Amino acid sequence: MISRWMQRLGKTLEQSDKKMSAHDLDRVCALLLLEIARADHSVDQQEKGVIRKALRQSSSLTEQELDELIEEALTDGEAAVSLHDHIGLINDRLDKAQKIRLIEQMWRIAFADGDLDKYEEYTIRKLADLMYIKHRDFIQAKLRVVESSD
Repeated sequence: MISRWMQRLGKTLEQSDKKMSAHDLDRVCALLLLEIARADHSVDQQEKGVIRKALRQSSSLTEQELDELIEEALTDGEAAVSLHDHIGLINDRLDKAQKIRLIEQMWRIAFADGDLDKYEEYTIRKLADLMYIKHRDFIQAKLRVVESSD
């Protein structure tokens, strides 16, 4: 059974001609950030904490909404979801600088557990390609995150 969260994302996609709310954009970004955490088949507390911090900084979600969003996304993580439609929404609504900040958040999640898994890196690379982020910008985002964590 598809959860309420997946239904809301589906409604967001159906309403692509309508103005997308900031809350809906937060949901799509959360889905992408959680995709990085799930890439290595293990989501730990450090990754959840980084996701929570990233969502708190860039959204207007309440603490309860953050909890609900993260838990529902983790529960629904095994469901087959095409990220291409979500990436299309990101491409339509975020400028290059915002996309690069999203990529930086993805790197923070990948490094959160102290181990950069090859699947995490691959997933970030794939999403960056789909967001039309140049390889140079992808690498610079990674380096900024590495340097800030030292």
